[in-house]
Amino acid sequence: MKAYKGGMYLEQILLGIQLASVFLLLGLSVYIFAKWQTKLQGYLFFHVIVVLVNNAGYLMCMLSKTEHEYLLCLKASYLGRTWVAFSLLLLVISICKQKVSRKLLLGLSFFHILTYILVIFVEYNTLYYSSIEFSDDGIFPCINHGNGIWYNINTFIILVYIAYGVFHLFRLSFIEKSDLAKKRYICVSIGIMCNSVFYVLTVADVIEFYDLTMIGYTINTIFFCIAIFKYNLIDTLQLAKDYCVDELAEGIIVANENGEIEYYNCPAKLIFPELDKDSKSVIETLENRIEKNESFERNDRIYLPQSKEFYHASQEHIKLYLLTDNTEQIRHMEELKKQKEIAEEANASKSAFLSIVSHEIRTPMNAVVGMTELLLRDEDSLTTKQAKYLNNIKNSGASLVMIVNDILDQSKIEAGKMEIVEDVYELRPMVDDVKMIIENRIGTKPIHLVMEIDEQIPDVMVGDSLRIRQILINLMNNAVKFTTEGFIKLSISVESKESDKLYLCFAVQDSGQGINEADLSKLGQAFTQVDVKKNHGKEGTGLGLSISRDFISLMGGQLQVNSTYGKGTTFYFTISQGFVDEEESNNSKVGKAWKDDVEFTAKTARILVVDDSPINLMVINELLVPVELKVDTAESGKDALTYVQANKYDIIFMDYMMPYMNGVEATEHIRQLSDVALEQGNETLGNYYKTVPIIAFSGDSSAETKDLFLRAGIDDMLEKPVDIKRFKKLLLKWLPEDKIVMKE
Repeated sequence: MKAYKGGMYLEQILLGIQLASVFLLLGLSVYIFAKWQTKLQGYLFFHVIVVLVNNAGYLMCMLSKTEHEYLLCLKASYLGRTWVAFSLLLLVISICKQKVSRKLLLGLSFFHILTYILVIFVEYNTLYYSSIEFSDDGIFPCINHGNGIWYNINTFIILVYIAYGVFHLFRLSFIEKSDLAKKRYICVSIGIMCNSVFYVLTVADVIEFYDLTMIGYTINTIFFCIAIFKYNLIDTLQLAKDYCVDELAEGIIVANENGEIEYYNCPAKLIFPELDKDSKSVIETLENRIEKNESFERNDRIYLPQSKEFYHASQEHIKLYLLTDNTEQIRHMEELKKQKEIAEEANASKSAFLSIVSHEIRTPMNAVVGMTELLLRDEDSLTTKQAKYLNNIKNSGASLVMIVNDILDQSKIEAGKMEIVEDVYELRPMVDDVKMIIENRIGTKPIHLVMEIDEQIPDVMVGDSLRIRQILINLMNNAVKFTTEGFIKLSISVESKESDKLYLCFAVQDSGQGINEADLSKLGQAFTQVDVKKNHGKEGTGLGLSISRDFISLMGGQLQVNSTYGKGTTFYFTISQGFVDEEESNNSKVGKAWKDDVEFTAKTARILVVDDSPINLMVINELLVPVELKVDTAESGKDALTYVQANKYDIIFMDYMMPYMNGVEATEHIRQLSDVALEQGNETLGNYYKTVPIIAFSGDSSAETKDLFLRAGIDDMLEKPVDIKRFKKLLLKWLPEDKIVMKE
């Protein structure tokens, strides 16, 4: 056949095709290797290399002269040919994102290794070729062979590979919404189909002198080149986008301007299996949920849909729907909500408990402290021992009240309900009051108490005097506890001044035992005392410093400490306070009300005290004897209403917790009497019910109770146990000035 002209042309054409395919595959392998970054690119490189080895080996077979040369070149060719179909399988699995068992792939790899071993030793076994006969009568040399059992198995497996690959690629090309990806799948599918057609022709021995799979490999390579260079088969960015979009936890659906779905990823398909059959209802569902800002539940998962529109240069637009799995977040929020409700219920129960405890402790303490105060008034009839015992009772009662106050204040601070209430007050009388309390605490200890107030500080200030007083008492009580002899000094100085406020530095210094440097970090911790072994037996809850620190922080300052162990300690802080001009303070009613040590009588005044405890009513009556005013008493809110309608009072002191009608309800009823009187045309009586000062007289000083009283129409608060000085100052504040007679 080599002798005639047509055969010569055919030989040159086939050699040219084979040589061109080798160079094409060589260039393609270099290009892919340079781009190699992903697993897909690795599989594609593997496929191109094995086809290159196969085509190069077969080119040498076409040029061989002897049977020995031909078999050597054939074995070299099979080094690639054995893996061509398997490499295509890996490529299709990667492109189609199929999940195949790793064990199956390892088993197939082992099968192809055995196939190549059988080809290497083809002269010595009949499993692959049952017989071989070399022939050089055609255009190219070849071997005529019989098919062994392994050859038939290998052919069957390759055909299965081809069927698997073509099926999945064509399936994806039909369901793929992206035109570029669809063309990519079709291109690779056609290449594989061409390869399979020529493989079938080769198996059928259509041409004996030439292996037609070489033409199939060449055509396959051309289609792969089209897929690579025209449709971005190995474009890293595009591949990354494809992988990322499908691997996202969120579902993604893309619809065109007509509401038709152009694309969706795998998670979206899992959420809406009906996407292919009923896409319009899916879009309607999403639009409805987005409009109402609602989530939806599918497969026991909760999804939140969102949408965004994108416009092209052609003014056409697409709409992207993002389906975010919010199951864990929503369930976590629901659990947090439940826990919050439980915590709020517990906090409400705690507040109610503290309110009751506060009232139940303060009410009997009012009797104890008040009656002790009454007994101490009659000093001439008391023996030294009796006076000592009564003072001890008084001091112990004051300590107990202080502990109760500390516990309640700590609870308020922890609940975030503590507030700083600013009002007009006089600093020096307040300091004198603190001094008197601390002197009682010092008792017989050889301690010199020093009080220094900067002369620049005005008489009348604006701030929360109650909290400042409490801070100073806590710090100085602390100094008394840990000082056995020497001095305790309170100094208040002006650190700086602005137009409407002063920055005051408060310092409490003592010559006591001091604090170890290692214990300084423990200061201010609730229910904690430092140097426990040394301080064992010293009274206190350990709350004083903690509460003082928090109060100072609420006022914008910071509690600081300097201490030398064995020599003494200084606590100091700086806070801003408003101030009132001296002329204004002298003319103001409030300024007058807080003057210290003012003795007065109010013989023409009449007050009503409402309390369900007869002992407390008796104590109040006795405490007010020096003021010489008329005191009426009522043991319930209902009785109080009867008294109020029958008499006119200058002040009403109203207890909170009482049977039948509590203090808040009684206050509301009194204020409502104003509307009734005005409707009846009695303006004077209506104004009386509306403006008569009502002062809450209660053992419950919680913010909730104060808020209840304020909303009911309360004017002021007086806590139990009654501080007689505070009581008298409230009388000065609220009694008509024409009924007050100052004592000289």
